[in-house]
Amino acid sequence: MSRHLRSLVGLTLLALSLLVGVYGLFAVLYRGDSGGNGDTYVTLGGHQVDAQRAGAVAVLVSFIAILVAWLILRRGRRERSDS
Repeated sequence: MSRHLRSLVGLTLLALSLLVGVYGLFAVLYRGDSGGNGDTYVTLGGHQVDAQRAGAVAVLVSFIAILVAWLILRRGRRERSDS
């Protein structure tokens, strides 16, 4: 894979994972109309899902994707320094 393509893939993955992470944080902190009492739900794919669970999964996926993006970008930087 060329350096430019690897950088593009890494930066795109990083940007998307940051967006998913922000969504996850909002979902974890979401209280809806319940005023903090009771369960809150978000709609994902037409299904109602507990907001805190959806947020926790989104934050976890985001964290893993950020690590993968960092490894891709780091590998590209290492190849540049070896050349």
